[in-house]
Amino acid sequence: MSTLDIHPDRRHYRPSDPADPALLLDARTVAEALVERARREPAAVAYYLPDEPEADRRITVSDLLVRAHAAGAALIAAGVTPGARVCLCLDTSAPLLAGLFGAALAGAVPSVLEPPLTAGRRELWLDRVRHIAAVAQPAVLVCDDLLRADLEAALDGSGVTVISPPFGYGAVAQPVLGSRPDDPAFMQFTSGTTGAAKGIVLSHRAVFAAAAAIGGGGPFLDGDVMVSWLPLHHDMGMIGATLTPFLLSLPSVLVRPMAFGSKPDRWLRLIHEYRGTLSPAPNFAYRLVTAVARRTDLGELDLSSWRAAFNGAEVVDAATLHDFLDLTARYGFHPRHLRPCYGMAELGLAATFSPVGTSPRVELLSRSALTEGRAVPPESDDDAHPYVSCGVPVPGVKIRVADESGLDAGDARVGRILVSAESMMSGYLEGAGAANPVLELHDGWLDTGDLGFQLGGELFVTGRSKDLVILAGRNYQPQPFELAAETVAGIRPGGAAAVGVLDPATGTERLVLVVETKHHRDAGMCAATADEVTDVVSRRTGVRPGRVLVVPPRTLPKTSSGKLQRPRVAALVVAGTIG
Repeated sequence: MSTLDIHPDRRHYRPSDPADPALLLDARTVAEALVERARREPAAVAYYLPDEPEADRRITVSDLLVRAHAAGAALIAAGVTPGARVCLCLDTSAPLLAGLFGAALAGAVPSVLEPPLTAGRRELWLDRVRHIAAVAQPAVLVCDDLLRADLEAALDGSGVTVISPPFGYGAVAQPVLGSRPDDPAFMQFTSGTTGAAKGIVLSHRAVFAAAAAIGGGGPFLDGDVMVSWLPLHHDMGMIGATLTPFLLSLPSVLVRPMAFGSKPDRWLRLIHEYRGTLSPAPNFAYRLVTAVARRTDLGELDLSSWRAAFNGAEVVDAATLHDFLDLTARYGFHPRHLRPCYGMAELGLAATFSPVGTSPRVELLSRSALTEGRAVPPESDDDAHPYVSCGVPVPGVKIRVADESGLDAGDARVGRILVSAESMMSGYLEGAGAANPVLELHDGWLDTGDLGFQLGGELFVTGRSKDLVILAGRNYQPQPFELAAETVAGIRPGGAAAVGVLDPATGTERLVLVVETKHHRDAGMCAATADEVTDVVSRRTGVRPGRVLVVPPRTLPKTSSGKLQRPRVAALVVAGTIG
């Protein structure tokens, strides 16, 4: 690669250029922010869409306003009124952005649903859409024309009107720019890691507070460019990579998730091409891109512009950080720019970022003591396990780690992670589209359902409480078992699931590993793989699996954002319908 590969808009950028903090727009709603930006800087680029047709690859703020007006007018013509809900079932594209901002101009409350990834999973996807429609009760659902007939049939009798782009050339006669701060602004549906998807309602106040927290914690600076392949139905993709940069007057480069899934190194090439400075992804993406990049010629790749590589959405793995930094050092990426973080959709997005200007903090702690809830140094090398800090709270967010009685657990003690912030959701939508979402707090604190501990003011996240594997009274997180299994030849990153299954003979759970491999049809290789997984997991974790099941690729159930659904895996193991 050379400077000729750099996008013309970014050839002047130099990573060492000093920059002021990016300022949050003085607006009360996303619609007001769009109108204000179009008045102030109409020619500024709002979004780059490299995979779209030529006319849609570079969308300015004034262009976005025109497109949003057309989409808003189409929504109103289909029956949308102020306060109504709109579901946008579109992949990352110009129509999706037009629909998102068009719903805002119409005063509606939008949410983004993922389209089906494959034809074979269409029935599962339709079930998810039916569930979400029953909870959200949207007035209108927008989808591609190829999906329209299936969705109309699936939602028949629900009262939902289904429409498709293009939206035409209309305009919203009376844009809804001013709303009360606590009115609903956006709905986000959880990925359903441990159950059915839940609708999260964010107010206008919460959306702007989330953007302020992310921008301040980054910090996001003038001249920054976001690069993201994350799906917009996920909070990291929508709030982190799409809305926050826009509200801070920064451009985003957005490509479809499949652009990463089919060619992971494309992510790094886009950062090079657009001189991207900000780019987030889950831990599995850093593992996958490292594995692919090691066997791919990346040419003269230059990642020196990338100063905030956020790693979150799942437990951050120390080995992944090490391997990624080992790969990218030759391309100008510095360890201090790798930023482990922690957050959730219920909080808008961000809760903690690792401190600015520091390399990721990794602590070697006793694996056995952690099963008893204590974060202490190991007594031997065999007992040592590296744990990664997710950093300190971003501005406006407070964090607590509580014990079973709800009191502060204290430093170096594992407990439930509680959060409090102005960006917090209004509540979950309950069945049948309850008008008043319910938010259950404990003395003003939201229980995240995650477990972790604090050391010296920094948060370490160990996993989900519902994913715990309990063996002989000791609590184990599944990730160390899965990461160990994935080191076995033929098992790809993300192709292992560790669950606890009750053994009636012993009265306690036993550890079961389900691993995906392309060699699943060869009985001899399956047996050899299972034996090797057993040996490697035993050696690396000190716990011997009770059973290893070898299954075909794409067997493990995952959410729409790629997270393992371990409770479903456990249920399939118990039922004997997997492996």
